[in-house]
Amino acid sequence: MDRVDASPVFEFGRFKLDPHRRELLADGRPIELGGRTFDTLLALVEAEGALVSKGDLMRRIWPDRVVEENNLEFQISTLRKVLAADRKLIRTVVGRGYQFTGDIRISGAAIAMVPVPSRTANLPTPVSELIGREAETRDVLKLVMAHRLVTLTGAGGIGKTRLALETARQLALAFSDGVFVVDFAPLSDGALVPDTIVAVLNLPLVAAAVSPDRIASALSTKQLLLVLDNCEHLVEPAARMAQALLRASPCVSMLATSREPLRAEGEFVYRVPPLGDAARGYRAGRRRLPARRGEALRHARTGRRAAIHGRCSRRTGRGRDLPAP
Repeated sequence: MDRVDASPVFEFGRFKLDPHRRELLADGRPIELGGRTFDTLLALVEAEGALVSKGDLMRRIWPDRVVEENNLEFQISTLRKVLAADRKLIRTVVGRGYQFTGDIRISGAAIAMVPVPSRTANLPTPVSELIGREAETRDVLKLVMAHRLVTLTGAGGIGKTRLALETARQLALAFSDGVFVVDFAPLSDGALVPDTIVAVLNLPLVAAAVSPDRIASALSTKQLLLVLDNCEHLVEPAARMAQALLRASPCVSMLATSREPLRAEGEFVYRVPPLGDAARGYRAGRRRLPARRGEALRHARTGRRAAIHGRCSRRTGRGRDLPAP
């Protein structure tokens, strides 16, 4: 944990914006905002009346992704709905960007203790524990250990992404070069799939050289897990990307989520079952044993790291020491 100065609190009219607590208050009452909507408002307020270009906003809000402009327009529209009668606080400068027009007052900053961010993962912090999916999580953990491409399928809203992220979190220490989530939901053009992966992984490839084969070559010595999320509307380009990685990147594993299989060679498809009545009852009556559970998790993670290391060494003919758990 590092000791850092938290951001100042911004006040404008009846609103108070607290970056440290990631909270917007109106007349002292909290207003629910999505993460990217909050980041959009914060970027405009921090500019203190200066014009913020669309490009700058998109790089700020989606730093590791390539997204289309209509995603930003959606965030601006959401903000204006939240601001209601004060919607004119956000001014559109046609063809250029957006400007915050309110009078801003800044109160003092607080001191906070924050965790040092990981450089080998971009997993989002869970807002709640995944309950009632213990059996499924164990199943998917075993599958990822045994297969390099596992696709979680099922109807929309059934919990594919939550299950994939929980699995990825439990495998974080098993992949020495990291665990990364690539979200394809904002994309409507399959040609952007390789560019999105390059942006998430910060690969040193020039735009003209971005292709599935070039990405696979760049990752040929990396031991990492990619979570390819929301592939259903980009099945073919996602499958081409996965196939290139399977061919040329022997230590890269993939966990995909999609309403339908990718139909790639070597893919293992796991259909996510509905969360049934028994699981809901278990969730309601669950009792935790933190110390014993923590000890079991440490032993399980050590075993997974050893299994991944051995699997990768067999494929490449090279071994390397595992870091201490």
